[in-house]
Amino acid sequence: TPPPPVAMERKQADYSNLDERYTIQGERYQGQQYSHIYYTRLHHMRTLLHALVPSRKPHLPVTTVLGLEEGKDCVLVGTLYKHMKLKPSILDEYSKERSAIPLVKPHNFMHSDDNLILEDESGRVALAGAIPPAAYVTGVVVALHGKETSAGNFLVEDVMEAGLPPQTVLPSINEDKYVVFVSGLSVGSSTFNPLQFQLLIDHITGHLGDENEQAIASKIVRVVVAGNSVHIAPRFLNGQTVAAKDQPRIAEPIKELDIMLTQLVASLPVDIMPGCNDPANFALPQQPLHRCLFSGASTYNTFSSCPNPHQFDLDNVK
Repeated sequence: TPPPPVAMERKQADYSNLDERYTIQGERYQGQQYSHIYYTRLHHMRTLLHALVPSRKPHLPVTTVLGLEEGKDCVLVGTLYKHMKLKPSILDEYSKERSAIPLVKPHNFMHSDDNLILEDESGRVALAGAIPPAAYVTGVVVALHGKETSAGNFLVEDVMEAGLPPQTVLPSINEDKYVVFVSGLSVGSSTFNPLQFQLLIDHITGHLGDENEQAIASKIVRVVVAGNSVHIAPRFLNGQTVAAKDQPRIAEPIKELDIMLTQLVASLPVDIMPGCNDPANFALPQQPLHRCLFSGASTYNTFSSCPNPHQFDLDNVK
């Protein structure tokens, strides 16, 4: 007679949700956009870049854009801005609406006429020389060795970057634990295969495979459903009122997803994040999908609806 099946206990992990910074709770728009982000980044990165100068360019003074002197070698620290000829603009959208001739959409936003500008608190200066625009994007903080030309540009001779931050020391672990990341399920689309999803659920919950596979499944401590979980037909998303007969068809993909998530949360913790195709706000940070969409899964305390981006700590690992 075959031996009786061995009962396996799922591994556990200490979990801390760190999504507070991405959750909007009654904030009001005060007219401030991205400038404070750039200046905060420049403030913190400047200290790191200044520390590089004594070893890399010990004979050069560090100055600001306002303090530049023509023909005098120096080091400038600031934020790069990439002026892109093909970058989309709301003014272009307006002119397209007013024009009978449609605008041609480029295949990409790169152009040979792109140029870089360095900006600090005192001003901006156009860059030339040994700093190819194609190698940089807006927002990078750098230290530049060069000098101001008679044309008012800053001729770059060398670029100094702060480099990568030190790697966070990870805690030592004595056993393996796994987190499953799933995205792009697109429940309700023509490409969605319910059988494949059910096989995945059965594998994660330990209802599939031999003892070796079940032993691996028992080490899965969390599932993160990372966006684009449902597919709603585009004809229902045109901003017009949906007919009463079509409303159940919109809800069908969400109901089917809820049924499958309920199977998962009955076995282990599940986090679900919104994506660009899910019923959530489009701009980042996307707010959590409302729990009322998941009438079955939300009854379990192992179900968490999270924003996008989503940040958490698992056994002291972020």
